[in-house]
Amino acid sequence: MSIGWIVGSSLATVVLLAGIINLFLGIRKNNHLRWPWWFIGFGVAALISAAINYPGT
Repeated sequence: MSIGWIVGSSLATVVLLAGIINLFLGIRKNNHLRWPWWFIGFGVAALISAAINYPGT
């Protein structure tokens, strides 16, 4: 078990969830912002990278 993979995937999940939550809050308040989309993109890319670099594969 690699601690780096756990920390990286956890951080990616937090960033992804923050982007999704802020996107829905912005839509609800009728305030369309661009930065939640950047957080979502970064989170997805980081999770894909973590899955590719999973130890033992």
